[in-house]
Formats: sequence, C-alpha cells, structure tokens
Amino acid sequence: CAKRGNNGMDRISLLINDKIRKTDNLDEYYTCILPIKYQGRKENYMDDSISELPNEILINVLSRLTMKEAVLASVLSITWRYLWKFFSGCLDFDDPLTMADLKYDLGMGTEALDVERNKFTSWVNFVLRSLQCRTIEGLRICFDVVCDDDIANWINFATERRVQKLELDFTKVQFGSRIRQYNFTSHLDSYSNFRSLTSLRLTCLDITGEAVENLLSNCPLLESLKVSGASLKLRRLELKYLSGFVDLEIDAANLISFEFFAYETTVSFVNVPNLAEVHIACTYSQYFMHNLNQFSSFLSQLRTLKLELQSVKVPEAVPYNIPIVFDLKHLELTIKVNDDDCFLPCAAFLKASPSLHRLTLKLFKVEPSSGFVRTVKDHPYVSLRDLSIREVELIGFMGLSTDTEFLICLIENAKQLDKVTHYPCPPFFLGKPIELCHRDTKEYQSIRKRAVEFAANYPQLDFVIP
Repeated sequence: CAKRGNNGMDRISLLINDKIRKTDNLDEYYTCILPIKYQGRKENYMDDSISELPNEILINVLSRLTMKEAVLASVLSITWRYLWKFFSGCLDFDDPLTMADLKYDLGMGTEALDVERNKFTSWVNFVLRSLQCRTIEGLRICFDVVCDDDIANWINFATERRVQKLELDFTKVQFGSRIRQYNFTSHLDSYSNFRSLTSLRLTCLDITGEAVENLLSNCPLLESLKVSGASLKLRRLELKYLSGFVDLEIDAANLISFEFFAYETTVSFVNVPNLAEVHIACTYSQYFMHNLNQFSSFLSQLRTLKLELQSVKVPEAVPYNIPIVFDLKHLELTIKVNDDDCFLPCAAFLKASPSLHRLTLKLFKVEPSSGFVRTVKDHPYVSLRDLSIREVELIGFMGLSTDTEFLICLIENAKQLDKVTHYPCPPFFLGKPIELCHRDTKEYQSIRKRAVEFAANYPQLDFVIP
C-alpha cells in the first residue's frame, strides 16, 4: 500500500482534514481519527498480532505510507498509536482547498487569511515537534506563510534531519501582494548541512545569485533545482559542468544573463521576461539546436546569444526552422571548420535576425569530412540578403577557402558592414600567454599574410588584424 512517485521514492502526503490538523492535544488528535464505533474502548486493541511485530518493522512499514495513512493506521494496533512519530518519509504540508477558498473570496480580508495562516503554521509546527526520527526523506510546505521565525525553524528542521527533497512554496493568496518575502539567503551558513539534498524547489522566496552558487557548490548530490518568485533578486546565473545534475527549472522574472555549460541536463524556462543574454555550451547546445522551437518564448527577446557548436551535429532542418529573433544584436558562434556547410547554422541565424549588428565567429580547424557538401551559397533554404550586421569578428580565421568564401558572402550581402576584425590565432589561445608565443610561429605569420591580402580587396572596410 506504499505510494511511490515517478522516481521510485516514497511520496508521503499529509493532506489531513481540518478537524485533525487543528487539534493541539495528541489524545484528541488520535481520538478524532478513530472510528466512532471504537471510540471510548481502545482497550479492545490491546490483544492483536500486529503489536507483536518489532518496532523497527512497524516503523519501516509506516514510513512507506502517506503521513495521513500512517496516523490512521494507529487504529489497527494500540502499539502503532505513537509510532507515527518515527515517520521518516516525505512530509507533505499543503492545504489547497483553503487556499482556493481564500482566492475565491478575497472580500474576506486579511483577518480571515491571518486565521488560516495561524492554523496552518500550528499544524506544521505540531507535527515537526512530534517527530523523533533522525532523518527525513522529504519536506514540502505550500501555503501563504509570512512568519520568518516559523519558516526559519522549518528550514533548520530540514537541515538537522538531512532532508533529501525540499520544496517551499509561499505563493500569495492575493496576486500582486507586496508582503515581504522570506530571505532564503540568510541560511548561507546552513548550506553545508544540505549535502544530502537531491531536489530543491523554492517559490516566492528571496534568493540571490550568491545563494544559488553556494547551494550548487555545497550540495554535491543535487539533481533538480527550481527557483521561482516575482521578487527573485537573481539577475545573472552561471552553471558549468554540473556532474549528475539532471533537471533545472528557471522561473526568475529579473534574470538578465544565463550561462549554461552542461551535458545530460534538462532546462525549462518558465518565466524569464527580462532574459537578454544566453551562452550555451557542451552537449546541451545540440539539444538546443534540435529543439529551437521550444525556446521561442525567450529567443525573440534576446539581445546576445552565444552558442558553442564545435562538437555538435546540426541537422540540415535547422536553417529553415529557426524562429525570428527580432531583438538580437550580437550573435557569437563557435564552430568547427571542416566543410563549407559548417556555416549553415550561422547563415540560418543571420537570416532569422533582422536587427543583428555584430557577428562573432570562433573557428576551429578540423579535417574535412567526405561526401557531398552543400555550400551556404548553394543551399536552397538559406538566402543571405540584406543583412543588418555592421561588425564581423573572426577568431581563428585561417584564410582557407571555407572561411574566406563565407566572409565574402557576408561582405556582399551586408551593405552596412564597416568593420572586420581578424584574429589569426586559435580561439583557445586568445588572451592567454601562449598567444604571444603563437604569434612567432610560421603558421601565424602565414595566416596573417593571407588576411592582409584579403583585406586589400575591400578598401572601403575597416580591417583590424592584430
């Protein structure tokens, strides 16, 4: 009779009716869930076979039930009456019916809301004080709660019991409520106690970028993270090489910049109206390119997009599936130069970006592949005409037929283009001490010479060749 979630872990529901959770006395708490025909003669339960089982077995069984079932199961045996205190599954404190009633009748005023808040916090505090287990698998608390002391105690309870899954949702009953939200960042010193945390979901709590960084640094087992809230202070988020991190949901109205370098991770963008800068790398770039339409909700608002595609196989369908990116001003692509069609993703984004001013290409040379190759110029789905770009930056330019032909295509179709910058050194050398050494090599000098000769053919443009 255990309930299990999609991940195979027990999920304990604590949706106890008002009569039960409003009771402060344990005897009354027990009596109110006892069948009426048995109330007043609990001694009939003294002689039962269940009571003969070891407590360890009984507690293990109880922890596989919902919390409500664990308490109700006490009617099966008098021995079980207080064993629910050793429950160690997932605690789920939620009162959706009361929340729905309050939202439906906002005319009740704050007094009715305060009454329900007090009932809810008393319920949670009573259960948490009663529990005697050393660890808790999960803790979920969802209600319009405003008392900082209560919230702090609940978070401390989670850290002390080494909780694995923590969800705090303090969504307000009244939309647009200006009530100050709880500052989760104040628990910075407690993050080291969250080392057992595998899932964290925060809604309507204040949290900073520093707090998220500390969480990720101190929670090696964290697999799922959701941060949501209208007053979320998070403006810049940078996540790189998160081993074992499988799920990320971003709901941050103030988020401006997002950098994400990851492999087997799923990212959902729920509410990011101010997101303007995105940088994606590693194999997630491949998922991004294969599922561009899933990101159309925020692609149209981006001003800067950086994609590292050097290890990505981009499907040919991409050139005619990219949604229009109206506000994009700066596009940066990292690609491997092996065939002429390696520039097709770039051409596709150029076609879909009517306001693009600056294009940066970081080029890596690899051995050309075999087979039929279709150039950008010949591709039936790509038409590079009337481009809006004004500046092109080539890092890793080699002066080969592939990158040279593409640059010519840009110059011919971008009438507003006035500046081209060539960096003959490889992208991973740029800005590092090795760059100075590379400049003394014959390879660098040869590439630079070809760039200078190419620039001489376009005196109307400002060519910069370091």
